Amino acid sequence: MKDWSPERRAQYEARKAQFEAETATAELTGQAATRAAIEELEAGKGARFPSVDALMTDLHDGD
Repeated sequence: MKDWSPERRAQYEARKAQFEAETATAELTGQAATRAAIEELEAGKGARFPSVDALMTDLHDGD
């Protein structure tokens, strides 16, 4: 990297910044979804299943 031209280094830094911004956005989105799921469960709105088979059937209904 120390032998890179200024243009090449600028391209690298721009791509790195873009990647970091996209990663941060994805992490925030994931955290928000997790928080919403926790709040839903704490409010007693989570789904319950009488058996593992019923849970698996529900999970694969859209397949």
